[in-house]
Amino acid sequence: MYLTIASYFIEHDYEGFGAFFLKQSREEGEHAMRLFHYLMERHAPFQPLPIEIPSKNYDSPLACFRASYEYEQKVTLSYYNLFKRARDMGEYDLEEFLHWYLREQREEEALMRHWMEKLMIAREDPAALLFLDKEARKAAQEED
Repeated sequence: MYLTIASYFIEHDYEGFGAFFLKQSREEGEHAMRLFHYLMERHAPFQPLPIEIPSKNYDSPLACFRASYEYEQKVTLSYYNLFKRARDMGEYDLEEFLHWYLREQREEEALMRHWMEKLMIAREDPAALLFLDKEARKAAQEED
């Protein structure tokens, strides 16, 4: 999803927002690898799920961040459900492993909500959007 959004921004000459979403995409890949390695350590079977190709029909920068926020909420819910299942099954190691993801999701939701709020203030003001684009580039260049 984040690669699709990055391409939307880059194609619309918002290079800073594009860089921001490229960074988000890389982080999501790292999160996936963390899960993969956990499964391998546990000798658990790996079965990749089909990937839903997101729409690229966004009508504004705000729409991109709103879609991202809603996506993060969906991911958070899936982790909560997995956490509950692990707890119900007595999989305490998995439960402990998932704590990192739950904290990460809280941060991801807050980050997307932060940018949505800024974009709601900016609306369609070109100067404000360009300013936020520069801020997004700075955020993309910051180390975690």
